[in-house]
Parts: sequence; C-alpha cells; structure tokens
Amino acid sequence: MKRKLTAFLLFVVAGCLLAWLFEHWLSLDHLIANELWLRQQVKEHPLRTYLIGFAIYVAASLIPGTAGKSIVYGWIFGLAAGLLIVTLALTIAATFSFCFSRYVLCEAIHRRLGHYVTHIDRALERDGASYLFAMRLIHVPYTLTNYAMGATTIPVHSFIWATLFGLLPGSLVMVYAGSQLPTLETLAEQGILGVVSPQLFIAGTLLAISPIAIRYLLRRFRWWRTPTQVP
Repeated sequence: MKRKLTAFLLFVVAGCLLAWLFEHWLSLDHLIANELWLRQQVKEHPLRTYLIGFAIYVAASLIPGTAGKSIVYGWIFGLAAGLLIVTLALTIAATFSFCFSRYVLCEAIHRRLGHYVTHIDRALERDGASYLFAMRLIHVPYTLTNYAMGATTIPVHSFIWATLFGLLPGSLVMVYAGSQLPTLETLAEQGILGVVSPQLFIAGTLLAISPIAIRYLLRRFRWWRTPTQVP
C-alpha cells in the first residue's frame, strides 16, 4: 500500500513538474522568443556564434546516437555556414575518436571486433582510402566506423580526407533540408500547410532518396562491398 501511494505521489509530482516546464519553458511563445534571440545573435555576432556552434557540434558528435544535428544547424545557420560548421566538426570529432581508438583502445577493439577489423584491413589493402570514402557515403554508423578504423592500418591523413569528402554529400542534403524549414513564428502564423514550398518538398525528397541512390551507384559500379563480402 505504501509503495502504491509513493508511486502515485511521484507520478503527481512529475506531472506537475512537466506542466510547469511546458507552461514556462516549452510553450510556443517561449520557444519563438528563444529562436528570435538566437537568430539575432547569429546576425549580430556571427563569428562568436559560429565558434560556439562548432564546439557544441564537435562535442555532440562524440556521443553516439545524436543524429539530426545537421538539420538543426541548417535551420539556424543557413546552408553555407551550416555546411561548413557541420562538415569540419564531424571530421574533427571523427579524427579525435579515430586517434583515441588507435592509441588507447586498439587492443580492446581487436579483442571485441577483431574479425570485423581484419575484413576492413583487407578492403583497405585492396581499395585504399576510397573504401572508407564509400563507407562514409552510404552512412555506415559514424561512431562505429571511427573506432573500427582506428584499429586498422589506414594512415591518419587518409582517414581525414576520406571522412571529410565522404561525409560532405550527406551533410549537404541534411543542412539544405534544415535551411528550408520555416521559423517557429512563421509556422505558428501560417500552420504546417501554409509553409509547404517546392524547396521544402525537394529537401524532403533528397533526404529520402539520396542514401538509396548512393548505394545503388556504388554497387552499380562495383566500388563498394561490405566487410563480410571481402575475400
């Protein structure tokens, strides 16, 4: 009985807390005000906001499962600045994970993923850094790729350029999609149907078909084989 009463009270407290947060911090008016303030900061202090955004993106990219950041950055910073921040931040975060794997976790990764790493090494011997480039193009899990590559023999400079240029097409699509999203104020005034545009439709279409198209082209020209397909 006491446990049920305690659970009920905790549920009530949690509900009241969520209601308070929604009223004061998650209300549409509050979110719109924060967005307007952030966009004003980007306009008035571009270099500072770019650097802060860059640092936040690097840190977030070191945490697995934080997808969707590129769309948000395109929405806040626009296409050109957003793409620059996203691409450089992803590359730097990937390089950090790669070096940490190579110089700290290499033995542990070989113990847990030795068979997988051996297949990748064989593919790298056959195709060089273009194999990693293809992995980036088809969005093999970002964090797994970083740590697995650190346990292979690929040179650091090859890892950097293959990552930078391999992530660029996907980042471009994601940032472009974000740059076409309306502001919260516009969304509140016009509704969802009121902000639908050809550009937004194109962005959504690119998001949907680009991974499939890239996979098809790589397989069509026999440039890509998964690690399990390596002889």
